[in-house]
Amino acid sequence: MSERRKRRNARLAAYSVFMTFASAVLLVVALLSVRKDLLCGEETREVNALLESVSADFEVLKEENTELAKANEVLQKENNLLNETSTGAKFRQKMKSMLQSGSSTTQVIKYFFPDELIYTDQGSFFFQQIEENLAKNGYLASNFRQNSDGDMEYIQDDEVVSIKGIDVSKYNGNIDWEKVAADGVKFAYIRCGIRGYDSGKIVVDENFEKNVEGAKAAGIAVGTYFFSQAVNVEEAEEEAATVLSLLQDKQIDCPIALDVEKVEGASSTPRTSSLTADEYSDIALRFCEKIKEGGYTPMIYGNIKTFLMLLDMQKLEGVQKWFAGYISDDNITPYFPYEFRIWQYASKGKVDGIEGNVDMNIAFY
Repeated sequence: MSERRKRRNARLAAYSVFMTFASAVLLVVALLSVRKDLLCGEETREVNALLESVSADFEVLKEENTELAKANEVLQKENNLLNETSTGAKFRQKMKSMLQSGSSTTQVIKYFFPDELIYTDQGSFFFQQIEENLAKNGYLASNFRQNSDGDMEYIQDDEVVSIKGIDVSKYNGNIDWEKVAADGVKFAYIRCGIRGYDSGKIVVDENFEKNVEGAKAAGIAVGTYFFSQAVNVEEAEEEAATVLSLLQDKQIDCPIALDVEKVEGASSTPRTSSLTADEYSDIALRFCEKIKEGGYTPMIYGNIKTFLMLLDMQKLEGVQKWFAGYISDDNITPYFPYEFRIWQYASKGKVDGIEGNVDMNIAFY
């Protein structure tokens, strides 16, 4: 124990002893006052003299008590400061250790705020309390692992229960789907179209038809997604109608996803930039309603900004979700507590039959 703490504890003990003594003096004064009423003559004068003496002593004790009380208050403040200093030292040491071991600033902040979800936007950190009334995914961090090929897997009872998948668009070029299947890919989300973030024009992905045919022929389950930039529910209905028309003569095995993202690094202001979370959510829900009316299961794709900043999670409760959040060297678990069915964990994956990088996913079905 430090000398400072020893001195503090000694002073506190002295204060305690004094308070006990003062209580005893008060008791003596009370007893003498009672006894005085039973005495007379010389005894009364002696008791009065004693009472005067005790009263004088007690006034001194009261002054000392006031000083000790002030000293005790100072000691309590010092004690609180010492405790805070100790906690602060531990906090700084843990932070230093994490940073020295290679953890990023964001990872350090996430460690110290486990009850909040944290994301960055335009150079600032944003904190959002985890909403307890929303359904959680229940996945255990300890059950995620990266295999020798670099693919993520989810393990239960020593068995891989997740399903390996990819998502592709025209930017992945010509794909050899037989090789993709041989590499263990079980499902593929194939982009069917987009709405331009500037023009608002709907454009069908030029490789959609070919990719669906190739994937189906190779025995791979197929889903599709549409990149949305709708600014109202009428445009959401138009996007849904476009998707349904493209699927008329095709067997789709997986949910139909609406890709909702904040456009980053655009050369011009995206047409959705002024939408509120309520508006974004209403648009997404209208798309989902139309897809469901068409006989398919809808899903919403997005990253942490999508679900925490753009959309109202309360409104979307019950809608299937596809979460995009990439792994790093020191983190191979999804940073998202709410329910989701598909996890896109990398954008630079490697799969036989596809040149260059490809988005990697695992599904929980």
